[in-house]
Amino acid sequence: MQQGSRAEKIGNVTLDLSLYPGQDFYSDGDVEDRILDIVRSCPADRFEEIIRERKDWPTLYHLSPIRGNIVDWIPFDGSEKVLEIGAGPGAITGTLLKSVREVTCVELSYRRSLINAARHKDADNLLIRVGNFEDIEPTLDTDYDYIFLIGVLEYARQYIHSASSGDPFREELLRIRKHLSSRGRLVIAIENRLGLKYFAGCREDHSGRFFDGIESYDRSDPAAVTFSKPALEKLLRSCGIQQFSFYYPYPDYKFPSKIYSDERQPAAPELNENIRNFDRDRLLLFDERKAYRGITQDGLYPVFANSFEIVTGPALPVEYCKFSNDRDARYAIRTSMERNGEERFIVKTPQTKQAQEHVDHMIRAAGLLSKRYADGALRIASCTGFTHKDGTRSVRFPLVAGTPLEDLLDERLSAKDREGFLELLTQYRAIVGFGEEQPAADYDMTFANLLIDGDTWTAIDYEWTAERAIPAREMLYRSLACYFREDPERRCEAERLIPETELLSFIGVSGEEAKRLTAEEDAFQKRVTGDRSALGELRAEIGGDVIRPGILQTPEEIAAVKAARKAAGEQGRKEDRPLASVQVYVDTGRGFREEQAWFVEESYGDEGVICFTIPLSGNEHAVRVDPALCPCVALLRKAELLDDADSAQDITHLVYRTMKTNGAGTAGSGIVYATDDPWMCLPLPKVLRKAGRKTGQANALRLTLQMAGLPSTMAQMIRGETN
Repeated sequence: MQQGSRAEKIGNVTLDLSLYPGQDFYSDGDVEDRILDIVRSCPADRFEEIIRERKDWPTLYHLSPIRGNIVDWIPFDGSEKVLEIGAGPGAITGTLLKSVREVTCVELSYRRSLINAARHKDADNLLIRVGNFEDIEPTLDTDYDYIFLIGVLEYARQYIHSASSGDPFREELLRIRKHLSSRGRLVIAIENRLGLKYFAGCREDHSGRFFDGIESYDRSDPAAVTFSKPALEKLLRSCGIQQFSFYYPYPDYKFPSKIYSDERQPAAPELNENIRNFDRDRLLLFDERKAYRGITQDGLYPVFANSFEIVTGPALPVEYCKFSNDRDARYAIRTSMERNGEERFIVKTPQTKQAQEHVDHMIRAAGLLSKRYADGALRIASCTGFTHKDGTRSVRFPLVAGTPLEDLLDERLSAKDREGFLELLTQYRAIVGFGEEQPAADYDMTFANLLIDGDTWTAIDYEWTAERAIPAREMLYRSLACYFREDPERRCEAERLIPETELLSFIGVSGEEAKRLTAEEDAFQKRVTGDRSALGELRAEIGGDVIRPGILQTPEEIAAVKAARKAAGEQGRKEDRPLASVQVYVDTGRGFREEQAWFVEESYGDEGVICFTIPLSGNEHAVRVDPALCPCVALLRKAELLDDADSAQDITHLVYRTMKTNGAGTAGSGIVYATDDPWMCLPLPKVLRKAGRKTGQANALRLTLQMAGLPSTMAQMIRGETN
């Protein structure tokens, strides 16, 4: 920016600097410089690749397209005039630009506005106004169709300084309302002060304190304050806003994969993405999935949802939305439940141009499956296509009455009804397997995609219909695998009723076939996701630790810990072990936990070298290795993958490129740890993929480390604790 300039042009985007004070009062430091370099030099279609390469929270947070899901579900018609307050680096702006007529952003930070402008420089419908909201607000137009406060309301104390009422949150909303058109809507996204994740051990998002919001921010002078649902309702009504709807982004509004509403609240099995601590460690005080069972049964989900999205004005026609844009671009779609008067239906819409063909194929799939099951007992939900104003084509399905087959199976498991469970599987095999020799089969005819109403079975989602024959036993095996994967507790309950070997025999799948089908499923998932990393995988690679306090462990968990320690040859407590001890943790989807940790039997030998093997079941999300229990310098000399034949594949370079540590060092050199708890974390799925191995298969990882202890005074000096 040139001195004295009042505006700046970046591509087609104008930065209005007429009210910019000339200094940024809020900054994330060097992170913003790095993000600016990325958006200036790389097209948006490379952001996913960069996220996977860098594996850090700021890059994910600022560049992930999933951030835009929080507004992508809103049914814009393309004529809207939109104001986005606190737009930051533009993670939400891009989604708005594709859907509305014009967007005006208000942003305090010039550097963040530069990032926003650079990443959207080709947009001809974007104006960014830089400066303090209080200075800019009086000059804003008064005819906006939508005004967005995404993660902004909670900071009102920081930028509303002249609240006549003494309540900056109310003052902010009163000022903003003046800029809406007569039919305009205000959209607010914010964390729930009483979100279940905070009770379960997540730190408060803004302060980083445990239970800060739950304790009404009593111990701090918070920069940001969030609210419960009743408090937000009271705030809105105090501003004269009587019409509003609450929506519930899950797992939260930052990276929503689903949007629920009061009309379509979740069932407990849907709430299985709870370990999402990307930027800091968390406790695991209880299993949120189990807690959600009672919460959803009692209709309390709106009280304990992790985030809210409030839309003022008449209710929108969307009651639910599920996003699949963590897939390959060819398959990235949005599935929504909508209503038109008394009619309710499901709509599937491509979220990328590449996914249009995938959506169009569903109409052909409906015809193929209807022909196959014409004389059978399975009903295929009808499917019709329609075109939006922008030329995008969606498909519409009627909302079908019935109970998902997975819910009925859950009931049988809970009741320990072995015969009832097997009877449902028998019916699946007969009804879904009808005409199995025909070249038309829905590969994804899982238990969740089948609704049962009396004697009527209806397939409601046939997105992955293949023009080939698939044996019924193979479809049943995959459906069971998906059913168990969604909730591991189901597998445990089923195993108690029906041992796995007996269950495989019942459905007619041999052990060898099970291995083949698992490999085919891995290949299918890889095709669907392409080069994208699911958020669960990214959390395992870049997220903080998940800590289960020992005092909260059940007798079964304590017994499992003792058994693991005994198997690993551990003697005594961690505090009693030599400082030169190596500890291993594995994350199988619930974070690193003490009950899934052990000390290796081997000891450091000559020149401080140790070689040990970590068995892998194929279900690990990550492995963490603590090279010692004290400050040290550690060198990973070699990493090898072993197979059943005990042949070794050297993957040292892959591990160095992908692993995360809390020490300082570079590939090929020693890592300096100035902490008493040194660790290195290996993202197993990514390592295995790059090594050409299939995930889900058992392997073993052999590591060779070299370690030297670091004197405490030197560690203190490195940490800056001495002069």
